[in-house]
Amino acid sequence: MNQLVRVGLLFLLIIGLVGCGSSNKSDVAYERYNNVYKASAAGTGSKLAGPDEVPSFKKLNGLVAPGHLFSLYHPSDDKLRGKFRTRFDGMLALPYNVKINATGMSFQKLKDAVIDRYSKFFQRGVKDVRFRLLRRDYWVEVRGLVKKSGRYLVKQKDSIDKVIDQAGGLKGELQKDFFVAAIQQQNKKYTISLNQYFQSKFFGKSPTWTGGDSIFVTRMSEGGNNSELPFVTMLGGVNQPGKTLYQENASLFYYLSKTGGTISNLDYQESYIIRRGPNGLVKIHFNITDMKSIPAIYPSDIVYLNAEKRTFWDRFWERTLQVASLISTIAVLIIAL
Repeated sequence: MNQLVRVGLLFLLIIGLVGCGSSNKSDVAYERYNNVYKASAAGTGSKLAGPDEVPSFKKLNGLVAPGHLFSLYHPSDDKLRGKFRTRFDGMLALPYNVKINATGMSFQKLKDAVIDRYSKFFQRGVKDVRFRLLRRDYWVEVRGLVKKSGRYLVKQKDSIDKVIDQAGGLKGELQKDFFVAAIQQQNKKYTISLNQYFQSKFFGKSPTWTGGDSIFVTRMSEGGNNSELPFVTMLGGVNQPGKTLYQENASLFYYLSKTGGTISNLDYQESYIIRRGPNGLVKIHFNITDMKSIPAIYPSDIVYLNAEKRTFWDRFWERTLQVASLISTIAVLIIAL
């Protein structure tokens, strides 16, 4: 009787193991990813600015700013000959300890202030002091994930990438990481996505540099709310899994090209999109080889391509070997009994 009970228990074990072997592995992956997705969806951070939220500072056009370069000349005084630049804080330091906070002045007002300061050094001849504006450069300080942090002179309409290039470029790759730039200008602070700026037409223009501006570059995971960006996530079946910025009307093949293409053993018939619907996450099945079955891609979609290509006979022989192994084990146990 005990032998029959043991045989029965072993038979139930066979059924259980075979049943486990026939489960859909991709479904398990979906369940695990859903848990991770829900756990990370609650992250918060600073709001990213859109194209219309980047200030233009039109009222500052034509006014003196940190970085402007001037020339000073007097025919009878060698010290009053040279080029002088407004500092990052807007202060203009001239010979004989003349210091003027030039920020926000018109050039004519600044020139009048310079002549007035030097008038006490001359009983006559102050009219010969020549003060000219040579260049309208602007100081910008670049810090964070750049190779050479520091202060750099830029033109008023220089693009952000040109400014960051002066700082040696980013520490990292835009293809692998998502960067944001926290920008401070005058009394304004805002944050923009550098991936959107570099890789799409989301921003139609660069910021207007005002002098004394600062840029702090960081990765999105370290400094912001990435839920505001329209990502498409390639979860598996591609050579470079990860997030890609959503492009309006772009097909699945655009995102495949952005993530290095598909791997060699891809199961084209077992492809899925995980999408958040009104009632939570849903799974949409499609076949890459059937163009009519490929869904349109939307922001926040997760594309899962099954990386395990197996035919019916592959699965058949796998199950057969599992059962044969278990039968051999049972036979040995029965003989031992």
